[in-house]
Amino acid sequence: MNVTYLSLLQHAKPNFLAAKQEILTEWIHENQCAAILHRHAIDMELFYNYYASNVFDYFIGVVSGEVELGKCPVMGELIDYLKNKEIRSEELFILCTHLKRSVINSTYTYHIHTQELFESISYLFDQNFAGVLELYTDTIYQKEQEAIEAGKAKEYFLSNMSHEIRTPLNAILGFVSLLKEENLGAVHQKYLDIIAQSGENLLHIINDILDFSKLRSGEFAIDPKVFDIHEQISNTLELFVPSANVKSIALNYTINEKIPHCIFADSFRIQQIVGNLLSNAIKFSQPKRTIEVDVDVIDSLLTISIRDFGSGIAPEDHERIFNPFYQAQEGTKLGVGGSGLGLSICKQLASQMGGKITLESKLGWGSLFVVTLPVEVAEQGLCEPKISKKCSNCFEGKVLVAEDNEPNKELIRMVLERYGLAVMIVSNGEEACIEAMENRYDLILMDEQMPFMNGNEATLKILAYEQEHHLPHTPIVALTANVIKGSRQRAFEHGYDAFIGKPIVLVEIEEIFDRFLTKKESSAVIDKTAVTPLTEIQRLKHSLMLEDDQIIQLLELFHTKMKQILPELKEVIERRDYERIANIAHSIKGSGGNFRYEKFSGAAAEIEKAARKQSVKFNYEKGYEKLEEVYAKLHSSR
Repeated sequence: MNVTYLSLLQHAKPNFLAAKQEILTEWIHENQCAAILHRHAIDMELFYNYYASNVFDYFIGVVSGEVELGKCPVMGELIDYLKNKEIRSEELFILCTHLKRSVINSTYTYHIHTQELFESISYLFDQNFAGVLELYTDTIYQKEQEAIEAGKAKEYFLSNMSHEIRTPLNAILGFVSLLKEENLGAVHQKYLDIIAQSGENLLHIINDILDFSKLRSGEFAIDPKVFDIHEQISNTLELFVPSANVKSIALNYTINEKIPHCIFADSFRIQQIVGNLLSNAIKFSQPKRTIEVDVDVIDSLLTISIRDFGSGIAPEDHERIFNPFYQAQEGTKLGVGGSGLGLSICKQLASQMGGKITLESKLGWGSLFVVTLPVEVAEQGLCEPKISKKCSNCFEGKVLVAEDNEPNKELIRMVLERYGLAVMIVSNGEEACIEAMENRYDLILMDEQMPFMNGNEATLKILAYEQEHHLPHTPIVALTANVIKGSRQRAFEHGYDAFIGKPIVLVEIEEIFDRFLTKKESSAVIDKTAVTPLTEIQRLKHSLMLEDDQIIQLLELFHTKMKQILPELKEVIERRDYERIANIAHSIKGSGGNFRYEKFSGAAAEIEKAARKQSVKFNYEKGYEKLEEVYAKLHSSR
C-alpha cells in the first residue's frame, strides 16, 4: 500500500475509532442497504454486532499495519452468510460501496476531510472490495455447481425410482390383463379387478409425483400432435364409466357437433387434465348424482366444462385447492384419499399449454371446472382413425428382446407371440450384442437398465458393428420404465430408432410393429359377417352412425364385458347385496341401451328398480334367468 496514503489513514485512525458506532449505524440504515438486508431477512443485530463490527475492525487493522490487505477472516464468513441468504453480487457491491461512503462521511463530521484522505480511503476499500467480489463470485459459482450436481442427483434418483417401481408394475398389470381374458369365475374376476385397479392407482400416484417434480423443475415439455378431439373426449369419458357406475353416477356429455374433428394440441395432456377433473368429480360426488361435461371450440380456443353436483367447495378453498398436497376440508369429510397433486398438476399443465382452469363452486351446489386451451384446427382427414384389426397373427418377423426382469420376459414373450412373431429373449446387453451379431433380426427391443452391459452401451456397440461390417440396420427400440423428461431425447441420442415406456401399452407397441415390421396379409382381412351378421351391422350403422369396423369393435367389447359381468350379477343376487345388484344391473342396462337392445336393457332395468327399493317380493333369480335368456339370443345371433 502507498506509504503516503497509509500515513494519512494512520493519522485519522483515532477519529475512525471514535466514530465506529456512527459509521456502522449509518451504513446499515442507509435506504438501499436497509432494503437489501430486510429483503433477505438478515438478522440486523447479528449483522451489526458481529459481521459489520469485525469488518470495521479489519479496516482499522489494515490502517495500523497489523493486518495484510485482502486477508480478512471475517470476510469469508460474511460471504458465506450472505450467499446462503441469496444476496446477488450487485447487492453486495451496494453494501460495500455504502460502507466506504459511511467512513468517508465521518471525515466531514470530524473536520479532517481532504482530497488525499478521500483517495486513501477509496484506495483501501476498492482494493479490498475487488478481492471480496472475486471471492463472492467464486463462491456463487461453486454454489451453482453444487445446484447443478444436486439437480443431476435428483434426476438420477427420479430416473431410477421410476424404473424400479414401473418395472414390477409392468409385470403385475400385464399379467392381470392376460388373466382377465381367461374364462375365470366371477369371484376371481373380482379379485383381478381389485388388483388391476390398485395397480393403476399406484401407477397414477407415481405419474403424479413425477409430473409434479418435472413441472416444478421446469423439465417439462408439451408434445402437440394432430388428433380427433371427438374421439379423445369420448374415449376418456368411457374410462370413467365403471367407477361412476359403482356410485350410480350418470356421466352426461355434450360435444358441439360443429367442432372440427382434427385439432393440433397435446392430446395426452388434455386427456390427463380431463381425467383428473373427472376422477375428482366422481370421488367427491354423492351417489346417484350426475356429472355433466360440455366441450366446444370457439375461435381456436378449446373449452371443456366439467360440472358435478357434489358437496361443493367453500369460497376460502377456491384458490388453495390448486396448491400441491392441499385438499378442501369438505372433500376430506367424505373419507376420500389421494395425493393432493391432481389439481395442482392440472393447473400447471394448462398454463404450460397457454391456457387456464377456472372454478365456480359453493357448498351444497357442486363445482364447475372450466378448462380453456388454445388449439389449432388441423386439416380434416389428418386424424382419421387407422386400429388395425384385433387378431393374434398380424405381423411377421424375428424380434430380439433384451430384458433382465423375469416376469417381464414372460409377459413380453406372450404379447409378441400373440402377434405371430418369433421371439428371442436375452438377459443383458452383452448377450444382446452377441445375439445381434450372430443372427439376423427384424427388430430389437432393448431395455435400458440391465446388468453387465446396459441397453445404451449395447445399442452403440451393435450400431458400430453394423457400420464396420456394412450390414443393413436393424431397428432398435428403447424399452424402458424411465419416462421422465429428456428420456425420449436421450434415447434417440444413443442411437435408438424409437421409444416405448413401461408399462407396455398395446396400442404403442402395435404402432412400433406397424412401423418396422411386415403385416401378414392373410390376417389383415377380417370377414365382418363371421364376427357379426351383416343385418346387425347395418341396423347399428344406421342407428349409431358409425363405420362397420367401429361397430364390430364395440360389439366385441360389449360381449366381452357381458361374459364377465353377468356371472358377477348372479353372485350378488345370491347374496342379496342390493346395492351391488342395482349398480351392476344399471351398468348392464346402459350397455344394452347403447346398442338399442331394448328387451335386454329392459330386463336389467327391472332388476335395478327392484334392488334400488330393496324389494324382498321381487324374484331376482327369475329376473336374472330372463336377462340371461335374452342375452343368449343376442349372443347366438352373432
